[in-house]
Amino acid sequence: MAGFTTKPTLVCLAGLLCDQRIWKNIATQLEKEADVKIISFAGFDDLTAMAQHVLSSIEGDFALAGHSMGGRVALEIYRLAPQRVTHLALLNTGVHPKSDKEIPGRMRLIDVATTNGMSALAEQWLTPMMSPKGRNNGELMATLRQMVASYSLEDFKKQIHALIHRPNAEAQLAQISVPTLLLSGTEDTWSPVDQHKEMQDNISSSELVVIEDAGHMAPVEEPAKVAQALKRWLQTNRRVKNDQTIENILIEWQCQKRVTHSINLLDQGRWQELADCYTEDGVLFRPSAPTEKIEGREAILASFTARPAKETCHVLANQETQIIHAEHAIVTSRVVLFAANKKAESLESMVQANADVFIGRFVDELKRVQGEWLIAKRQGSIELHYKGAE
Repeated sequence: MAGFTTKPTLVCLAGLLCDQRIWKNIATQLEKEADVKIISFAGFDDLTAMAQHVLSSIEGDFALAGHSMGGRVALEIYRLAPQRVTHLALLNTGVHPKSDKEIPGRMRLIDVATTNGMSALAEQWLTPMMSPKGRNNGELMATLRQMVASYSLEDFKKQIHALIHRPNAEAQLAQISVPTLLLSGTEDTWSPVDQHKEMQDNISSSELVVIEDAGHMAPVEEPAKVAQALKRWLQTNRRVKNDQTIENILIEWQCQKRVTHSINLLDQGRWQELADCYTEDGVLFRPSAPTEKIEGREAILASFTARPAKETCHVLANQETQIIHAEHAIVTSRVVLFAANKKAESLESMVQANADVFIGRFVDELKRVQGEWLIAKRQGSIELHYKGAE
């Protein structure tokens, strides 16, 4: 049929002790935008198993939104199959590893549920997570209490086990290259706005939406506002993905050329020219230290000049460009690194390379400054390390 387009699939993941009810209102509001599928995780005791369940349940590519624990599952899905995720939304969630205080707190909740039942747990666990506005909504609170009480004690213990033994997802943020929505509420004390700001700093293609007067259960406390944020996110991504104008093709070429040139300068040790590829307030996270921020062109130059002299060869491959708008784009590149312990003495001479080969990626956020595309942020990472024979 002329003009017919297939709606994208949007997979919405429920969090701890949550089910279809947490996403139902939003799914109804987005039914014209996407084919919405809601998945919850009763019976699972491992986040990786939850992620594998989602991947086996959904066909093809999909947009992915996770709430609370569901956000951690979403990140695990992206780790396992990034090529299938077209864009990512992380709501009221986090990436921090477990703390010393976390395990006793979770064990106390299990004791409450064991001694007094799941209904009592709903009072002690659910109520403090809600905003004042949410707590005063009698109909909503009754629905959420029923949702929690529908879980068995055994299922609750399994989900707590999954969270306590969760993989560390902090370093993974730097590898995300799809359009990413981060969302939290001003009244969310469990996964506060500042926590999402820290995540945003490490995801190049991310936007943060803050919902006023919403707590940890933002999808049911303010479903219209959350749905609107998701709708804009879906529409923006489709335009970026499908718009193949001459202007966009030129932007893609210019940005990829800048990234490639910067890597050539890196291998040649032309530090001042390399630093000039960055904006004045540019940010660099080196692959060898992906969580350490180097901020400002002068600091970036100093970090390069402090490097020991050695011969390197960075090979770029699989470059993809996401155009945010006419002045802002993101280039993702796979990188293979070969290195020697010293510099070659001349173009004609040769040095022995190390046996180690590193494979990672650069996610470069570029901005047009006075007509010139410059690197505003480079996030490096290493995923594979091949160690040859000694």
